[in-house]
Amino acid sequence: MLEQESLSPHAREYLTVVRKNVDRMMQLVNQILDFRKIQSKKMKLLVEYTDINRLLERITEEFRLMAEEKKIDLRLEATDDSVKCWIDRDKFEKIVFNLLSNAFKFTLSGKPITVRLGQNERQVIVSVIDKGVGIPEGKLAKLFERFESTSAYDSLQPSSGIGLSMVRELTWLHHGEVDVTSRENEGSELRVIFRKGRAHFEKDKHAELIVSDSNGVVEQEAVPGAKSTGELPEADEPDGRPALLVVEDNPELAGFLVSVLSKDYRVWEAANGKEGLKLAFTRQPDFILTDVMMPVMDGLEMIREIKNNPDTCHIPIVVLSAKSSLDDRIHALEYGIDDYITKPFSASYLKTRIATLIDQRRRLQEQILSGLAGVMGSGVSEISPSKPHVVPFDQKFMERLMVFMEDNMDNAELAVDDLAVAMDMSRSILYRKLKSVVGLSPVDFIRAIRIKRAMQLIDTGEFTFSQIAYMTGFGDPKYFGKSFKREVGVTPSEYKAGKKS
Repeated sequence: MLEQESLSPHAREYLTVVRKNVDRMMQLVNQILDFRKIQSKKMKLLVEYTDINRLLERITEEFRLMAEEKKIDLRLEATDDSVKCWIDRDKFEKIVFNLLSNAFKFTLSGKPITVRLGQNERQVIVSVIDKGVGIPEGKLAKLFERFESTSAYDSLQPSSGIGLSMVRELTWLHHGEVDVTSRENEGSELRVIFRKGRAHFEKDKHAELIVSDSNGVVEQEAVPGAKSTGELPEADEPDGRPALLVVEDNPELAGFLVSVLSKDYRVWEAANGKEGLKLAFTRQPDFILTDVMMPVMDGLEMIREIKNNPDTCHIPIVVLSAKSSLDDRIHALEYGIDDYITKPFSASYLKTRIATLIDQRRRLQEQILSGLAGVMGSGVSEISPSKPHVVPFDQKFMERLMVFMEDNMDNAELAVDDLAVAMDMSRSILYRKLKSVVGLSPVDFIRAIRIKRAMQLIDTGEFTFSQIAYMTGFGDPKYFGKSFKREVGVTPSEYKAGKKS
């Protein structure tokens, strides 16, 4: 009604009072709900690396009108221009809001209230200092207890008695400390102390790390083995972990992503789409994580090049972007990406999503490989994508490869280089492509296909084992028997006997 109706001055004034009281009631109800969450250990922190100076400026600005009405000099003092810390912004605002509300409640007209921000090597300290009525010495010990009245002045300024208790509980959730000094009739200073770094949150099951690249609010830490974004990394030896490419122009955010992902993946970095495209073509990562808005070449252009190239079209891609509109998401999904995650984002969610997509790719590899046995001998045209992730390029790649294998099934001299030449690929790209599509190296793939054909020939009952060995490219029947048992788990004769029974 205040926004849309034509109201008389008195009606507008009354409705404004109603709105203020409704907002106050909502705030109190939310505080009670927060207490219930804390009591039942359901309160979760969404922790972001935050510019405390700017956040305090915004919070204190909300009290300017109240300060003018009460003729109170509200000041914000900071010992440094830039103080940053990992906090839950919403919970931090509640802490400071309650401290300021308490200070205004007990500060008389004409007196000052100061919000002071300081830091040392290990801590960030936020203090709210007033020249109010002060707190009796006997009440200090109970100041942060729930529903506790702190001053005779409460009769003039009614209090719910939960604000300062909420301050203590929320500060403890941050692994911080809260203390107070006060003298009756002189004023009080309440301090909340937060620990720097994020190690204490990484071990906290109730804390979630939220990442954003806006205003440089990502903590930059040295990461062992992290690649510089200024240079393309040298090839490193595979250690069994999937290889992940991070394409991000914000060096602080890129450093954070490397730090949280390098425990489970081999991580390479690129500072823009052009560098990312070069790494995608030369290194064939198992997964790509990319921003959209970047210099030189943006993320969508890079994705289009990757998805239109037969050598790289299979690589799963997740976009991280500050552009959160539905149109932006739809536009990105049209390029064939696997997911679109908006910033700020949960680090835990990101890690889980990557692990899920990689597991889906692994299951798909198994399905494709198991389906090849039915394809051989019945025409390669039956290969078809069973999941949306199998793009046409992958289908055509497998069709060409199976045609070549059919033509060279009895060729005992067939080598990996022959496959690479036939597929118009380098040996290394063929290796990565096959590993991504079916989960096997070229050598293992050749052997697996030959064994599958051997199983088909045994099933016909028309050939001897020696004939089958030569028909499938095994120049030595004894080597064929050993390879068959290693692949299938039983000897050719045991397999045949099992089929008969």
